[in-house]
Amino acid sequence: MARWKHGVPGSAELHDAKREAVLREASASFKARGYHGTSMDDIAQRLDVTKPALYYYFPGKQAMLRACFDQSMQAAFATLARARREGRNGREKLRMALDALLDEFLGEHSVAITVLEEGSLSEEDFAAVRAERRRYERALRGLVREGIRDGSIVACDPKAAVLAMLGAISWTQRWYRANGAWSREQARTLVGDLLERMVSSEPAPRLQAAGRRRGKSGA
Repeated sequence: MARWKHGVPGSAELHDAKREAVLREASASFKARGYHGTSMDDIAQRLDVTKPALYYYFPGKQAMLRACFDQSMQAAFATLARARREGRNGREKLRMALDALLDEFLGEHSVAITVLEEGSLSEEDFAAVRAERRRYERALRGLVREGIRDGSIVACDPKAAVLAMLGAISWTQRWYRANGAWSREQARTLVGDLLERMVSSEPAPRLQAAGRRRGKSGA
């Protein structure tokens, strides 16, 4: 039985929740210090647990890094499927998919890892992650081609357009700060508007209030 009466989570649910907490803390440490600058002791200290406790959920730091990539790609494909269902044309589907991806990268508890850490993966894991990323890139290129056909996207090279967009999104993890000049929603809107302008066949709307700075300093 997965749950007790009155909603008390079962052992499997507790295990999954704790594993997710470990993954979030590992991702946060990788982003702040880099993969090689982070130790299992660092992650254990952030969680206030013993180092051996981590091995109950992951066999090592490399497994944590791979799990971060895997979870990010799972989220990316899930939001891509939603964009395909709900978007009215190629450009709208592309914007919806990229907005969701941006939201994932900017999230406080996100486990999204940029391509800057791909070199820290094992050779086998790197090959698997790269294959999934290329599959995702091909899907986005399909949306660009759809937009070109329906007239919502200007004639362009779909591969170059997608690589430029994904590069910009990945880099947000280097400059975005939750306590900086822009809120998460503002940063997502600002970057999303700029990316849409890159390929839109129509004049993009002026930036709305969501794009205004919260303060005078940079993010």
